[in-house]
This record gives sequence, C-alpha cells and structure tokens, in this order.
Amino acid sequence: PGEGDGLFFVGREAIHAEGDSMKVIRVAILGFGTVGQSVARILVSGKTGLELTCVFNRKVERKQVEWMPNTVDWTENIDEVFTSDVDVVVELLGGLEPAGSWIQRALMEGKPVVTANKQVIANDGARLSELAAVKGACLKFEAAVAGVVPIISSIKNGLAADNLNRVRGVLNGTCNFLLTKMGASDASFDEVLADAQERGFAEADPSADLDGFDAQAKLSILSAVGLSRPINPHEIVCRSIRGVSRTDFEAAALLGCGIRQVSTVELTEDRNAVRAEVRPAMVNLGSRVAQVSGNENVVVVDGRYCGEVTLIGQGAGGDPTAVAIVSDLLAIASGDRAPNLFPSVGASCQVEAMGKRSHYVRVAGPQSVAGILSDLGVVPARILEDRDGQVQFVTDRCTTETIESALRPSETTQGDRAESAVVLPVID
Repeated sequence: PGEGDGLFFVGREAIHAEGDSMKVIRVAILGFGTVGQSVARILVSGKTGLELTCVFNRKVERKQVEWMPNTVDWTENIDEVFTSDVDVVVELLGGLEPAGSWIQRALMEGKPVVTANKQVIANDGARLSELAAVKGACLKFEAAVAGVVPIISSIKNGLAADNLNRVRGVLNGTCNFLLTKMGASDASFDEVLADAQERGFAEADPSADLDGFDAQAKLSILSAVGLSRPINPHEIVCRSIRGVSRTDFEAAALLGCGIRQVSTVELTEDRNAVRAEVRPAMVNLGSRVAQVSGNENVVVVDGRYCGEVTLIGQGAGGDPTAVAIVSDLLAIASGDRAPNLFPSVGASCQVEAMGKRSHYVRVAGPQSVAGILSDLGVVPARILEDRDGQVQFVTDRCTTETIESALRPSETTQGDRAESAVVLPVID
C-alpha cells in the first residue's frame, strides 16, 4: 500500500484503518485489575478499529487512572454497560460468577465476548459457544490458555487439517517461574514464591497455581478444542508443586532432567477416552517442555500428520495476556466471528489414568531401601541416595497410582512417610 493508505494486517485480513467501510468497534472492559489495565493501555494507544468506551469495576472510583481518555465511561453498575452502545464485551473478572452470567447476558444480546476466564470456559465453554452461534455473536478465549501463546488459533486454523493425538506442556507461568528459579539457585520454595509475588507473577493466594487447578482448567479447554474431547476439568488428576525441594533438583541434575509442572492430555489407543493429568514431573533436559524458563509457557501438540508442533511464549503477567485479548478483538474487528470452537454440547469424555512410566521417588522412613521398595511394590531402576532418613530412587516402569496407593496412610509410620513423599514421573 502507498503512504497514507492506513492498512495493517491481522492474519490474512487487511483492515482499512481510515476508510469509511471500517466500523469502529466499541469495547467495554469488565474488571480493571492487572490484565484489564494492560488491555486498556493497548486500546488507548491507538489500535485502529478499536475504541475503549466503558470500564466496569466494583468501587470504580479507586480504579480510575489519569492516563485514560475522558471519553471513557467508568461504572460499577453492570446494567449501564449493557444499555450502552458497546459492541464487544471483554470479561476479565475471573471466577465462575458473576462472570459466567454476564458472559451469557452479552451473548444473549448478540454482543461478541472476549475473555481470559479459564474457569468459565472449562466448565461452560461448550454451552456458551453454542449460545453464541444461535445469537449470531462469538466467544473468543485465546487468553484463557497459555498467556500470549496463540495455541487456540493455531489449533483451529493452522492445524485444522490434522488429527491431534496429544497436547502436553507447561501451562502455568507462576509455577514455571518458581521451579526454574529453584533449579538455578539455592533459594528455598518460600523465598522464590515471595519473589514471584513481588514481581506480580503470583497472586497473594497462589493456591490455584501451585496446586494445579489453574492448569487443570486450561488443559480441559485444550482437550475440547485440540482433541475434540470435552472433559470435566475436575476429573483431571492434579498434584501440587509445594513438596518439591532443593534435594529433588539435585537428583534431577544427576538424571539429566529439570523439574516442571507438566500438563498432559492424550487420546487412548481406541480414541474413546483420554488420559490427563497436571503434576510436577522430571523432564529430560532435551525435551522442549524442559527448555522454557521464567514465566514462559510451552505447548507441544502431536498430530497424526504434522508430528510435534511447539509454541512458546510468556504465560504470566498482565501484558502478555493483554496481547492475546486485543488480538481476539482485532480478529472480531476484521470480521472473524466464528463461534464454535468447542465440539457440540454432549456427554463429557471419560478421563483415565496415565500409563506406565518410570518415577523418581523421595520418601522418608527408618527402614532400609529394600524394605521401602518392598512396601511400595515397585522395582528400582536406580538408587540415588539414602541419607538423613530420606531415600531417593528411580523406579522401573509402573503406574503412578501403584506408588501413590502404597504411600496412602495405613499406620502411623506409613502416614509420616506419605506426608513427606515426593513422586515425580520421569518424562522424555
């Protein structure tokens, strides 16, 4: 284009920035926290075709900022948002309610919705996507999974011709920041967590991140979108990263591994069910999953024809998430309003346990290594250490359930052992 034509490109669509044919999309933001402020900054910086006209937040007076144009309406009355002339609603409140009800209300009125709310999408995405289709609106949620990594659009567009078998990755930037910093320093878990909170990578209450529930919701979305297998997020096994210590990182180094919170969903051999889990794991340093650091996320999809495809990017923080939000808005402005990212509403697919693999185990106990192994009923592939009442070893191939079942408290000593045990699958 020549000078002054005012063209920019979103995917394959060219948008005329200044032509009369280009309608300006009026945007309302629900929730003005870290992500909401980042989205607003991008919008008021002059993104052509998008105009921020309304901000909703509880006790909105304390949220108002000087850098916002005086043309933006601030309100704590949700009805004022829906009776205004906004074209698109950006939901950034988090949690299931009232966010879910307000997303539904917007779609019922035919207004497209862009959201980063992984809990609403994981639990109700199929129904809301169908509602969007019926009402001629659309529901976009790229920012709900893996921050700035464009995994949803990559699966639905770039990989649409393939049949995907597995999606695996690091889906929580907070956990990745904690684990990579612990692996690279002598800092304790509590010290690293405090640093993450100071940087804005971890919430004041980080439980959803540390205990796997954030990644659990994201993984269920990827199962529906990527494998066409909607699953109940609460059926995905979750294990916390809280028990991982400096001792485990030293063992990982001996094994040529790093430690990551790994999320996996894969089709079973008959393709009638999925295996899924979120848990800390030892990952071979040659794996793409082990190579992300800091607050990065990585998603590796495996297809029948394409093989492995890897996407990496920042997964925590306001700015990366805001980029994904505004990219969805630009797609809507360019005319992309395809609503059906989910399979049709129906029964959830069955979720099964993962198969056999090697495991790293650290367990406390006064018995000998042989006695502990006998109790657990597993075959050792390598004994790493037996010191200070802590036994570390790598098992032969077995299921995680075999080990965890053996560690369940049945008597006082076994209960003490289970309390301090760490079980990490070893992943290539």
